[in-house]
This record gives sequence, C-alpha cells and structure tokens, in this order.
Amino acid sequence: MAIDIESDLKRALDLLGEGHVFALDVGTGRARMAYALARYGYDVVSLEYNIDTLKKAKEIISNEDAESKILFVHGDAHKMPFIDESFEVVTSYNAMHHMKDYKVVIDEMVRVLKKDGKILITELNDSGKKRVAEAHRQRGSHHEAKIDIYDVVNYLKDEHNIVGEISKGEFIDIFYGVK
Repeated sequence: MAIDIESDLKRALDLLGEGHVFALDVGTGRARMAYALARYGYDVVSLEYNIDTLKKAKEIISNEDAESKILFVHGDAHKMPFIDESFEVVTSYNAMHHMKDYKVVIDEMVRVLKKDGKILITELNDSGKKRVAEAHRQRGSHHEAKIDIYDVVNYLKDEHNIVGEISKGEFIDIFYGVK
C-alpha cells in the first residue's frame, strides 16, 4: 500500500511536473516531498539535520514503491555537503520556518541548484500555522512559524534575482521558480 500524496503537496509537484533528473529535498522531515518527488520520477537526495527524524523518514519510506529512488543524507542545510550546481531541482516542504537562518539555507539551495534549475519551496500559510500549532498543542508540545512564503520569495528575488509564481493553498503556499 503506497503512502498518500497530500493534495497541497500534489499541487506543488504538478508545478514541477514529472522528471528523470536529480532532485534535492532540503529539511526533509518525514520525507513527504522526497517520496512525492520519487513517485514523479525523480532520483532524490533527502537532506535532514536531525538524525532521529532522518531515521524515522527512512523507516516510513521503507517498503514503499519509491524507496530505491531516495538517498537519505544526514547534513546541515546551512552548509550543504554538495558541490555547486549539483541538482536540477531543489525543494523544501514546510521546513524554512524550522531553520536557524532560512536566508543562509536559501543561499545554499541556490548554490547547489544548476543554472536553469527549478526551485520549489512551500511554507505554511496562516491556516496551516494554526492547524499545526493546534496539533502540537494537543500533543503537549509547541510549534511556531514566524515566516511565510513572502519572506522566502522576497529574499530569492532581492538576493538571487529568482522570480516565479506563488500558488496559494488551503494550508500551504507554494513558490515555484527557475534559476
């Protein structure tokens, strides 16, 4: 039985389209984006800093049809262990607000993205922030997201001259652009 691809995530992947190139998923968390990319034909490097989260992601994906297309890498998104222009596609799914300095992470994402490569970043919108915060509250933990997709988009435009489109979803907003 395959993992379901959430509707907001499917919408994000439809912007990229199917691909048979290398993609990097930054701050992979539970590997939702990595799994979806693999299902769309990409060979995926799934980067995560928290080793326990990475192990859990690998466990979730084990026995899935796309498992062989995902390489799990323990690493820091603020200083990625990849050479310049390594990937045709770079993504991040609702992870920027977890980063110590999301601007440094974006700089790294752009550095490892090939010229004319595609970048796709999603971030929780106000409805998503409320939903996630409530889920954390019910579990006795705390979740706070202080940035939104416009922080990401403005930084990409101002610092890297990357522009693209924003697609608003029920719980996440999606940015899609080309380097």
